Amino acid sequence: MSDYKQPCAPHHNFLFGHLLYLKKRIDALPPNAHYQYMFADIAREHFQSEGLYYIDMWPASAMMIIVTSPSVANQVAQANTKICYDRAAMLKRFFKPIAGGPNLFDMAEKEWKPWRQIFNKGFSNDQTTNMVSHVLKETEVYKKTLRRFAKQEKMVFLDLVTLRFTMDVIGQTILNVSLGAQQGYNVLADSMMSQIRWHQPNAEANPLGHINFVRWLVEWRNGRRMDQYIGSELDNRFIEYQRDSDDKRQKSVIDLVLQAYVTPSDEQKPKALDPEFRAFAIRQIRLFLFTGHDSTSSTICYAFHLLSKNPDALDRLRSEHDQVLGKDLSQVATLLEENPKLLNSLPYTTAVIKETLRLFPPAASSRQGKPDTNISDDLGTTCPTDDVIMIWTIHVELHRSPKYWKRPDEFLPERWLVDLGHDLFPVKDAWRAFEYGPRNCIAQGMVMTELKIVLACVVREFEFEDAYEEWDRAHPVKDMGRLVYRGDRAYQMEEAAAHPVEHYPCRVYARPG
Repeated sequence: MSDYKQPCAPHHNFLFGHLLYLKKRIDALPPNAHYQYMFADIAREHFQSEGLYYIDMWPASAMMIIVTSPSVANQVAQANTKICYDRAAMLKRFFKPIAGGPNLFDMAEKEWKPWRQIFNKGFSNDQTTNMVSHVLKETEVYKKTLRRFAKQEKMVFLDLVTLRFTMDVIGQTILNVSLGAQQGYNVLADSMMSQIRWHQPNAEANPLGHINFVRWLVEWRNGRRMDQYIGSELDNRFIEYQRDSDDKRQKSVIDLVLQAYVTPSDEQKPKALDPEFRAFAIRQIRLFLFTGHDSTSSTICYAFHLLSKNPDALDRLRSEHDQVLGKDLSQVATLLEENPKLLNSLPYTTAVIKETLRLFPPAASSRQGKPDTNISDDLGTTCPTDDVIMIWTIHVELHRSPKYWKRPDEFLPERWLVDLGHDLFPVKDAWRAFEYGPRNCIAQGMVMTELKIVLACVVREFEFEDAYEEWDRAHPVKDMGRLVYRGDRAYQMEEAAAHPVEHYPCRVYARPG
């Protein structure tokens, strides 16, 4: 790096890299705030012009590049073919407790490509349409739960309730079964949620944090239970598939895995699943179970939160639902089940979702640095990625940077409906909630459909009001003024994905009529 003038975070220490500096930065954040905020704040204060900076994580790990520019993010995720296919190798440490080992998310390019093609079928447009009835069914259960909380008139942690709802939805997608997590204990669902609660924050960059025997024991137990549950489902489905390899049923992810293993053209079908393949399949199903429920729950909660704070947007959303879906709320589910394409006629609903994901993106994006491979910052400076363990695009800053967004901290769904040339029209590639490029989110179509259904079925029946004041009175801290980040008490915390802090304490009210 000495041959160039690369942007580097200030206050570097010869012995401890930037760790001492980061300690001061994270101490300045609100309690339990997501650690990505400190990287975002450094970028905003020092590197808005460059759009990236180096930060030295020695001795915890090594050098990283933080990206907060759409043009640099485009190089990393799309344009530079030496980088865009491989996620940061250190993510394997992050995903090990969740997936159990190598998986579609952290596989290297060569192993990843053929499996991505196989799993694409499980999240195709046709498959998404087929899943609408399942989402509607689970949404009805979710609404019953909300009605119960409204009658009880007590504070509820909405994110925890919603996590069980999204777990049931992804169970249908992955296994084609109802887990029943909304109605009670399910070994697979509860083991995964326990795994997430025990997940080590900043696991990918802090190897010392793994020196925790209790965490290791809990993760081992949860992993064993998940493997047994999924393994049993795989074995049973394999037996069914042997009997009828031309099965015309709706194909879940588990079916696609088995189809890839046993094809109708095989002259001699295997009598049992190969143990190595079986272990591989279990890891992929665990991965999809996590990614399919965790971040979606967070987005649902933030959508309700932002709409509650912006009554004009809520009124406009309800008006769109009245016009497209009719005013008889009892018929909405039937109408959408009979005609799922109506979801494509909800532009303001789509805008609400995109604006929610802009303000509160549930995840970031990372790629692996490579030898003899460079990227350029926004000033044209050449930035080598040799010895860079992670090139990290921080969406929480990119999505709110005043350099790319007008009125960046305001909830303005109309910015997604204005014409090119309008002040609010988004800068190209500045919104990256699902990322771009070959390793974008495989399930983005299904996620958007699920979110549309939830809003269409819920917002006209319920009101949500955050209960942070009530929570804070019961759990006072020394400096109450610190409990806000960029104007919002519902800032994000890290629990695998980014979630509303304290899991969003709120009160639910049933609307009259």
